[in-house]
Amino acid sequence: MTVPPATSRSLRWKEARRAAFVQDALATLRRRSDNLLSFKEVSHKLRLEDPHYADLQEVPLDHVAGSVGRYTDFTRAFLPRTDRLQERWEKIEQVMASGREVPPVELYRVGDVFFVRDGNHRVSVARQLGRQTVKAHVWEYDTPVPLQPDSDVDALLCRLARTAFLEQTHIDRLRPALDIRLTAPGGYEDLLGEIKAYRQILSAVDDRELSLEEAVALWCDLRYEPIVQIMGERQILGEFPHRTAADLYLWLSRNREELEAQAARPVLMGEAADDLARRHGEHLFSTRKLRLWRQRARDRIRRVVPPVPRRR
Repeated sequence: MTVPPATSRSLRWKEARRAAFVQDALATLRRRSDNLLSFKEVSHKLRLEDPHYADLQEVPLDHVAGSVGRYTDFTRAFLPRTDRLQERWEKIEQVMASGREVPPVELYRVGDVFFVRDGNHRVSVARQLGRQTVKAHVWEYDTPVPLQPDSDVDALLCRLARTAFLEQTHIDRLRPALDIRLTAPGGYEDLLGEIKAYRQILSAVDDRELSLEEAVALWCDLRYEPIVQIMGERQILGEFPHRTAADLYLWLSRNREELEAQAARPVLMGEAADDLARRHGEHLFSTRKLRLWRQRARDRIRRVVPPVPRRR
């Protein structure tokens, strides 16, 4: 088989780098992450343990969406982000484009997502050559989480944490109008801990052991809903456009505790709400930043993508 000339290899590299640049610029414009999934982060969050070797298999390339150590070097589509990858990338491209075999890559599998343990450049070149699969040695991790290539790990963990929270508290049945949702999975444990502490206080006051459902209903009526109402009256939620009412409830409760510790006096919830909005409100800043990001992204795209000439 003939080896592709250096000029064609260089052209493929330039096309891959240009596509990576445009992909990153569009991701910034749309405020979406285009990063590969970090195996270290996913492993920590899902508490992965003890992989077992599966076998040597053909893996669909569109399911390879993460990396063990090179997740910042490539986009989610495994396009190269930095020129320091060029020499090795082009050498591998020369071999693969000529039809010669390259060693199988090594992958970890978590759910339906594969993470590159060894072979990031080979995966990148294979995708650029339009191949559909890659030969790989695969180690699998057992996980109950339905992880997909396009999954947002934090969002997935939030859904799982919310499901566990609802199974324990039955708030969705007791107070269906509340629809408590958080953007950080650890917050559900905080809410559950607060409810349990509230249950102890009420049990001591009533001199009897309240059921968890009784405590949940009273917590909703006497604690959660009044605070959410205060935030609504002061239009606090509008200052945090990417957060939920439950997020702000937790922030507000913590902010009140901090203010009371600093002032050495009781602090009204309204005071804490005003202080939270004044010190941490992000609505105007986020809007301005988004406009700036969009304009910069458009400018960057125009520099690498020439405008299509208009027909006369």
